[in-house]
Amino acid sequence: MAGLMTGRARILVCDDEPGIRKTLSQILTDEGYDVDAVGLGQDALTRALGEEGLRPEAILLDVWLPDLDGLTVLDRLRAAGLETPVVMISGHGTVDTAVQAVKRGADDFLEKPLSLERVLLTLDKVLERRRLERERDALRNELLSRTGEDAAKETLLGAGSAMARLFDEIERAGASEARVLITGESGVGKELAARALHRASPRSAGPFIEVNGAAIPEELIESELFGHMKGSFTGAVEDRKGKWEQADGGTLFLDEIGDMSPRTQAKILRAIQDGRITRVGGTKTLATDVRIVAATNRDLPAMIRAGTFREDLYFRLAVVPLRVPALSERPEDIPLLVTHFAESLARRRGRRPKAFEPEALEVLAKRRWPGNVRELQNLVERVLLMSSGPVVRAADLPPEDGSASRTASHTASDEIPAHATLAEAREAFEKRYLARVLAETKGNVSRAAERLGLDRTTLHRKMKALGLDGEKDPS
Repeated sequence: MAGLMTGRARILVCDDEPGIRKTLSQILTDEGYDVDAVGLGQDALTRALGEEGLRPEAILLDVWLPDLDGLTVLDRLRAAGLETPVVMISGHGTVDTAVQAVKRGADDFLEKPLSLERVLLTLDKVLERRRLERERDALRNELLSRTGEDAAKETLLGAGSAMARLFDEIERAGASEARVLITGESGVGKELAARALHRASPRSAGPFIEVNGAAIPEELIESELFGHMKGSFTGAVEDRKGKWEQADGGTLFLDEIGDMSPRTQAKILRAIQDGRITRVGGTKTLATDVRIVAATNRDLPAMIRAGTFREDLYFRLAVVPLRVPALSERPEDIPLLVTHFAESLARRRGRRPKAFEPEALEVLAKRRWPGNVRELQNLVERVLLMSSGPVVRAADLPPEDGSASRTASHTASDEIPAHATLAEAREAFEKRYLARVLAETKGNVSRAAERLGLDRTTLHRKMKALGLDGEKDPS
């Protein structure tokens, strides 16, 4: 008889007839299952609710037992929260008994004399159903964690006095309709501050629309901001709303305002003054209700003196100026940020977050962080991917000057192209780290998976994706 189930799923058989226990045990063992057979309901409860690693993955349970009837055993299993598939067996099967069993949590019902083919098919079906349920639950948890992570990405984090002042300023400015200019070094979280302002405003139910002045070519910025009419330029195949219209009733975030050209600055100033815009190629003016929040890492007063930024636009934008402090000004927030980034990475990788020992956090708190929070996030991800132990030590941290270290935990950085994206760098680090663990476990995938905190299937999938080989596990 061809086996329908691969692997070594553990099956618990509970039947008061020794002959049935023996036959089922032999057949199921031949089909690749690990079998535990008992003749009493109380023994079945003990096995099913015992040590988690030894619990069965499916139960074949007779209705008639010498001590407890099978339905009572089923009730107690479900009352204990056990979701293991249970297939009821009865030599006196009736429709009523089968209905009662299913209502009380049984997954299926078999009548004696048993058809061994039917037993195998039923087991295969209930185990497959349970596997799909676990995958569904895992996907749901992943989606929930991503939702929580996305929310966290839009939240400023900090517990020190510098951030407390900023939070207070955001709360007070958010309640008004005044335009806000956010300043601060690159990587400090100016966009997060803008989103916090939007959430704190009466417009929080409206859209939050972002325009990055440094990312859009000069020839496209006007169309991006104000929209265009069909045929107004090559490629304008239909009428299109611009970001300004899209933000109507909400907040328009003009990021990197200092990188916009004088011509674009003039058009923004006119739109702010008039409260109306005109699409490229159009003649009709459109009224808009938009709150402007702008941000820059540049010294706008110096640019005004140099003649590269309009003074009148500056005063229009900076009704309420906010400054996001650099990370070096708030070292007391580093442990909080490190924990947040470590937990976020762990959720994405489906693993438990690693802790940073106090000495490692002290080293991080003393660094200069010219790249601010963004630099800290990148470093935390790099260290977590490359460190092998459950705790990150000070010795696991790369040198502050970024020079290559020849230790085992840092050599992967030498192989990252200078212009690699974060995703490409992460993949290269992961490949090096997995290759090192596989080498240390002599290619034994089971041992490597155990060390990495992954199941073997997940590790095989990662190895295939990264082009890594390992020896076959001993059977």
